[in-house]
Amino acid sequence: MSPANVLAWSLQIGLLVTVAAAAAALLRLRVPAARLFYWQIALLGCLALPLVRPWRQEVDTGNVSVSTITLVQSVGTPAGHHMPLDQAALWLLAAGVVARAFWLGAGFWRLRQYRRRSRLLETREGVALRISEDVASPVTFGARRPVVLLPAGFPDLDSHAREAILCHELLHVRRRDWVFTVAEEAVRAVWWFHPAVWWLLGQIQLAREQTVDREVIERTRAREEYIDALLAIAGAKPRLDLAPAPLFLRQRHLKQRVVAIVKEVRMSKTRLISSLAAALGVLAAACWLVTGAFPLAAAPVADSPGVTVELGGATLLHRAPVIYPDPARQSGVQGSVTVQFRTDSRGNVIDAQVLSGPDELRKTVLQSLLNWHFTPNLANGAHQATIVFNLGTGEVAAVVGRGISPPTTPLPAAVPAAAVERTVKSLNIVGLSEETRADLLSRLPVHEGDTLSPETMRQLVQTVRDFDEHLAVTARPVNGDSAAVYIILPQTAPLPTATAAPPPPPVPTGAPPPPPARIRVGGNVQAANLLVQPKPSYPPEAKAARIQGVVKLHATIGKDGAIETLSVISGDPLLASAALEAVRQWVYRPTLLNGDPVGVETEIDVNFTLSQ
Repeated sequence: MSPANVLAWSLQIGLLVTVAAAAAALLRLRVPAARLFYWQIALLGCLALPLVRPWRQEVDTGNVSVSTITLVQSVGTPAGHHMPLDQAALWLLAAGVVARAFWLGAGFWRLRQYRRRSRLLETREGVALRISEDVASPVTFGARRPVVLLPAGFPDLDSHAREAILCHELLHVRRRDWVFTVAEEAVRAVWWFHPAVWWLLGQIQLAREQTVDREVIERTRAREEYIDALLAIAGAKPRLDLAPAPLFLRQRHLKQRVVAIVKEVRMSKTRLISSLAAALGVLAAACWLVTGAFPLAAAPVADSPGVTVELGGATLLHRAPVIYPDPARQSGVQGSVTVQFRTDSRGNVIDAQVLSGPDELRKTVLQSLLNWHFTPNLANGAHQATIVFNLGTGEVAAVVGRGISPPTTPLPAAVPAAAVERTVKSLNIVGLSEETRADLLSRLPVHEGDTLSPETMRQLVQTVRDFDEHLAVTARPVNGDSAAVYIILPQTAPLPTATAAPPPPPVPTGAPPPPPARIRVGGNVQAANLLVQPKPSYPPEAKAARIQGVVKLHATIGKDGAIETLSVISGDPLLASAALEAVRQWVYRPTLLNGDPVGVETEIDVNFTLSQ
């Protein structure tokens, strides 16, 4: 467990024990047996806190998602030989656990030695009663062959006092309290540094002794003689407590035990059950609250190198890693996979659909996505995520647009750390008409000869995004302190490389050019081709909240007129889910280009309006 989780768990335990103590005091839980049960449940609650909530899971990806040109690259310095503070703290805690374990082992060894040096007094109910010169107070230990060590002055006590003490110790044997004591001391060894754990274990031990005291008095009807026995044992010379064995009397518990015997507090059965149930309810609520206040963090998810998950600010509790398929990596397949998914009432992903991305990468994304668990604020909704697969290790490209794969042309390594700024040597716009190119150039904040810095690159990216979200911006260093900037429409032209790619095979003379696989059509034009158009149902939650407005969708229509992919551009999430569900069922008349069916990209507006 990491130091941060140890600290968080320690804070959880401290808060839980504080709340448990306050609840026991306010509800006046005074019957020893009920208090013993309550404190034991509190201890179990402290140990089970890591199981109450799913651990918050961070993501440890194999690469850095780049949004602008990298002009500065940090250079690592050789690490010193000093130990990090958090690692030193873990070693200190571990050393304390080992020391307490040795102390516990030494206690077992001392008990064995005391038993060997003692003499048998008698055997009662299968329990060996032995006189020992090494103990100042009666000690009971052993599970299969229990033994009671009695101090040397035990035979000199009054017969009523002797019988009361023996009754006390034999009750410990029948209740198998030694097993519980050993388990509690093991907990103390692990949490040796936590004062709340020590206090809680002390309350358990006190409640156990008070419970046995009460039963002894009910059996013997010798209250005064039993108090005399306690005081007589208390007058003996104190010695070091034996960690793995319950003593008949611990000096720090004498006052509370005598007061409990004298007062003999009683509660009606109804009040006892109601108080105990209320205290346990408070304890359960406290477990939930403290784990939310100081959540534990699971080990980070290790995605394959080259994989970046973009969630747009959504928070995950945990998720499965995304694996870069070896066949896709070996074939040089890369790009962005955009997925639409739905969550249930607890934030678990229950349905997912790939909206865009290379076919070779879709399956691995879906396999991972169906094992994701989001925070409750994302429950019962439709959301999108983009998973970027990038083979380049030194790419400095910034991709602008929704669901657009970055260029697959490899770029040179990042700029050395010494070059803080670069001069724009060339500004290249590819894939646009001359008129559109001139319009874009007039809006750009950077021109040839200007200085390109991280800030100006961010401004450039934002300007291009505002002009056309489908354009991609890349920058690559050339000639030492210069940079070439490329603004391209994806799938129109590749970036220049050092070695020119072979030209495409010539088209035979007279052969018509192949039709495009997909064309872009305006939403109003494509609406005229609708054949099947189920109307979306107004979500009840949106109606109750008086939510209305327009949901803008981006759709890809296949050659047969069916919806292939669908994504949300804008709109309220409550309305977007209903719009997606309805539009997925729409069917269009096939679009023809030169007599051949083609795919269509279009935008669809779904308007939700409440009647006044």
